[in-house]
Amino acid sequence: MPPMARRRARRARPTSPPGPPTASRPRAPPQPGSPPPPLLLQRKQGKAGKPSPERQAAKPSQELQAQLDAVQEALKKAMGQLVEKEEEKGKVLEELECAKKVADEANAKLKEALDVQSRTVEIQKVHSMEPEQVSNNDSAHGEEDELRRKLKSMQSQQEADAAALHSTVEQLEKARYELADAIDAKNWALSQADDAMRACEVNTQKIELLNAEVERLKGLLDSEVESKSREAADQIGKLEAENSVLKLELQKAKLAEKKVIELEGVVEQLRVDVANAKKECSKSDELANELKKKVQLLEFQLEEADQSLILKGKSLDSVMEELDETSTLLKDKESEAAVLHDNVRSLEDEVTRLKEEIDVTSERLDAAEKDASDLIAEIEELRMKLQAVEDEKTKALNNDQLASSEIAALTEQKNELTKELEASKDEVEKVKKAMEGLASALHEMSAESREAQEKYLIKQEEIEHARAQVEELNNSLQNAKESYEVMLDEVNYEKVCLKKSVERMEAEAKNVSEEWQSKELSFVNSIRKSEEEIVAVKAQMDKYLAVVNEKEAENTELLEKMNHLEAQLVEANKASEEAKAETRQLKDKLLDKENELQNIQEENEDLQAKESAASEKIKELSFLVPNGTTNGGNKEEDNENGGGVDDEPVVVVAKMWENSKVTDYDSSKEKENDGESEVDLESNKGDSGLDSNGLQSAKLNNGITSPTKQQQQKKKKFKFSGLLKKKSSN
Repeated sequence: MPPMARRRARRARPTSPPGPPTASRPRAPPQPGSPPPPLLLQRKQGKAGKPSPERQAAKPSQELQAQLDAVQEALKKAMGQLVEKEEEKGKVLEELECAKKVADEANAKLKEALDVQSRTVEIQKVHSMEPEQVSNNDSAHGEEDELRRKLKSMQSQQEADAAALHSTVEQLEKARYELADAIDAKNWALSQADDAMRACEVNTQKIELLNAEVERLKGLLDSEVESKSREAADQIGKLEAENSVLKLELQKAKLAEKKVIELEGVVEQLRVDVANAKKECSKSDELANELKKKVQLLEFQLEEADQSLILKGKSLDSVMEELDETSTLLKDKESEAAVLHDNVRSLEDEVTRLKEEIDVTSERLDAAEKDASDLIAEIEELRMKLQAVEDEKTKALNNDQLASSEIAALTEQKNELTKELEASKDEVEKVKKAMEGLASALHEMSAESREAQEKYLIKQEEIEHARAQVEELNNSLQNAKESYEVMLDEVNYEKVCLKKSVERMEAEAKNVSEEWQSKELSFVNSIRKSEEEIVAVKAQMDKYLAVVNEKEAENTELLEKMNHLEAQLVEANKASEEAKAETRQLKDKLLDKENELQNIQEENEDLQAKESAASEKIKELSFLVPNGTTNGGNKEEDNENGGGVDDEPVVVVAKMWENSKVTDYDSSKEKENDGESEVDLESNKGDSGLDSNGLQSAKLNNGITSPTKQQQQKKKKFKFSGLLKKKSSN
């Protein structure tokens, strides 16, 4: 590379960093002492052979060349991007210069405006010092007006210049930020270019090393091939010489048999030759026996190889069984995941049902609150009615029948109100029970969600265990593949040795070689089948991995749903707690109302006791009244002289009756005022209503439980009214 290109490559940095070079795993080079591969022999025999080792060795070099080309293209792209960045940098610098010029012009204009402003200030000072002279000089006024106009124009221009300067400052800041971004991008590109150059240098070094290794391997292969070819040629020459010698000897034997009749003298020599031939035959038989033994050993080795292949097949079967087991486990996990889906759906349905129940209970609570507010309004109305009735009572004590009918109606209304209160209490208890049921259901739902989460964690651990098993199976498959490759290399080596021995043998050795070739073909077929099975197993493993990924995605979705459900459950718990708090408040209010009712009942009992005491006093006075009437006729003259003595008991009784009524009414009013001062506005309404209702109920109870007392009181009232009339007539 030229120095300029190197500098640009150091400064450049591509937008997308080049990935590491992906090279296939090279096969191990053959050892120097190992026999030649069977590919050469197959090439000699004319069979369809595989690619040569030179081509196989050239493949990594081609791949490295392709990687180098890719790196060079990436460097070219980085250079182009660097050029673009430099152009952008130049544009930004030009814009910065323009902005600086504009800023300088604005500063100059500001300076001029400041000078003019200072002049105008001086002129104004001068005019302030000499106001009379300025008033006399119209020309000075005109100059002052012109200066003011200029001042205004300069101020407006100054404002415009300030706005322009502000905009230029903003543009400068933007340009500065863009320049900083460009510098960062440039530095990043330079670092990436340096990394790419380093990677390129490393790749070039690796390529050089690989080329050296390839050349060395080529030299070793050539030397081994030449040595093996020489040895094979020598062995072939020896065998051909032996064959030619044997052929000559056979020809000589034939000629000797023909010349037996003609030449009897040569018989002895021929016998000697026959003995020699027999010895050679015995030697050849021994050699043949040795070769047979070797063939048997080779067959034994082949059987061992077959057994090893069978064992490998069994191991593959076991691996397949393990894969089947893992597939069954995955199916079970899928079924369990489906069950979890169903559980989650059922939980969602239950949550919706619980939400509906909570809504229903909230509606019921709202209805109960509305009913309570209606009851409070009715109680207030009744209290107002009671006040009106009391006013009417105080105005018209003689209309007892109307009052009794109104009291009966009010008692009926009071009974209805008590029934409504009991019904509202029942509804509150029902709401409480429903809230307790909701709380228990929520607890059950939380427990079920926890159990589902624990099951999910267990399933996740099982999936991780299955993944580990899959990885172990992959490792075992790779190990099996490597062992099969080693076995293939060993089989190829044995095949080469057998071919060499078969070439030395005669017809039996040829038959053995043919059998060996057939076995070799069967081995190749079995190996191909095993490779196909391995490919199928890999495909199945990929499918299982895809299924596992899908299950993981589904599990993540389930987790999100579970989190959503937990959030909904938390909200439901909050709503239930709020409802519980409201029910507790209602209970507290009801307890307060019950306490107030008890207080009112106690007050009613006190009033009844007071009324009974008053009735006893009235009875005593009633006994005194007839005595007073009998003595009235005898003491008319005394009454004329000092008539206040006979009428004193009647006046006392009337005053006592009026005082008892007034004290009862005042005590009830004071208690109502005390209750209204202690309670809030909302509770004040309900409490006052209940107090009035309690007073009414006490009076009504008195009226209902003691009708005889009412009759007695009526009689006494009539008596008192008669006495009062008599008193008034007297």
